[in-house]
Amino acid sequence: MVFNQALDSWGTDDFARVFKLTFNALSLKDLPLMDCCTHSGVIDEASIESTILTSSATQKTISLKIGVFFSEILSGCACSDDPSQAMILENSYCELLVEINRSDAQIKFTYASYAS
Repeated sequence: MVFNQALDSWGTDDFARVFKLTFNALSLKDLPLMDCCTHSGVIDEASIESTILTSSATQKTISLKIGVFFSEILSGCACSDDPSQAMILENSYCELLVEINRSDAQIKFTYASYAS
């Protein structure tokens, strides 16, 4: 996973916006959110939102702590023929540590914490 645009915008007022756009372009399989799931383990990919909590940099890496909000899909029963009861979303949250390698813009995720 390469974050060239985010790396190029480091130190500018635009960094948070560019990081968020790049993060949102990642597919669900690229994000380590499964261990954050506390309900179904089925994540609504359209619901994933991130926010930068802290940031710092060294000569080698840019380090971020991000909060990730997402919804888990809970399967329901449509016994009453009401399709709105067939799928329920449960909000979830997790904090990830993100390292962006400054030499090649590769990104690495590790868990900071998650809410159960």
